[in-house]
Amino acid sequence: MNFSELMIAWLLTVLGKKLLSVNALFHVFSSERDSAPQEVGLIFETSEVGKLYGGPDGASICFSLNPISSCDLGEYGRQEVFCISGELYFSDVVGRRLVSASLVQSLAEDVVIGVALSFDNGFCLSILNLGDELFIYDEIPEEIVISEGVSLTSVS
Repeated sequence: MNFSELMIAWLLTVLGKKLLSVNALFHVFSSERDSAPQEVGLIFETSEVGKLYGGPDGASICFSLNPISSCDLGEYGRQEVFCISGELYFSDVVGRRLVSASLVQSLAEDVVIGVALSFDNGFCLSILNLGDELFIYDEIPEEIVISEGVSLTSVS
């Protein structure tokens, strides 16, 4: 099963369930946390954690059921896991039920670059791999939709 098939299967199991928590892996150097996460873990009620991270091609999004873990990088700093449930974009959706999910396809890259989630309070959450970094949006910005040739494929 490839990353997209595994992600779709997982998304189908979490539809209708509440998002309980969001964790993310960030690079930390000299006590400063990067602004963009390297991995994002979504925890829904009665479900395995779903981890999103950038693919080796620098464009696609990958998915795993493996937990996020910290790592010491020696002189290059470390990778640490932070709970980001209360941070911008997540505070409006944590505790809400997932009502729909879509894969975000880039026509420019010809790969799945992210996932778009909609919740029962009308709020949305999009997690995209853009240039080998994860970016989080409530609504995908129009300039990204145009430059990437974004199309959404519903999984529900």
